[in-house]
Amino acid sequence: MTDNPNTGKPFPLPTDILNATVRDFITATAARTPTPGGGSVAALAGALAASLAEMSMQYTLGKKQFEIYRGAITTAIDQLRKAAGLMQELVYEDMASYQAISGFMKMPVEQRLQDPNYLPAVVATIQAPRSVGGLALHILELSHELLNKCTPLLLSDLGAAAALAHATVHVAEFNVLVNLRLLPNPQEMEEERKQVSDMALQADRLWHKVHDALLPRL
Repeated sequence: MTDNPNTGKPFPLPTDILNATVRDFITATAARTPTPGGGSVAALAGALAASLAEMSMQYTLGKKQFEIYRGAITTAIDQLRKAAGLMQELVYEDMASYQAISGFMKMPVEQRLQDPNYLPAVVATIQAPRSVGGLALHILELSHELLNKCTPLLLSDLGAAAALAHATVHVAEFNVLVNLRLLPNPQEMEEERKQVSDMALQADRLWHKVHDALLPRL
């Protein structure tokens, strides 16, 4: 295992990566180790997006001029907190899916296709980033819905949450697409490709709405 150049000690185990310091997580990402990689970093970015959006609503909650939106704000806070928790779980799921597939990639194609554990491992490498993308899209949708329910001083943070969520959708898209080639069924491959493409297009449309609505108010 590669040692952390900052401490001289091994990097945290994949099962404990979220308990590492931020500095160690960044260093581990840069190191010549397969995880954390794009998928787990995307999930972490999604968790940060949800947390930023929640912060903007926490500051808005209780302000007199937004009292009319109290129900919507408290519901959004709950949803964003759950989204951040799920994103953290997906950090681990993505890393675990890589561990499961990596052994198969050393086998000849014919041999891996005959292994009953191969297809579930491939599906896991697709399902983890697809879940990250779908959850990030939900965070982006919430951010858009909350633009008119947010105190002006926190609008930039809500916009940052939306930007991070938008980027997370596209990183998830890349991670789904790179693993689709492992599917033995071409029809399933194309169906998955269309679904993730539609998700990314939806995220682009939402982001443009957020961006165009936000800029004149900053």
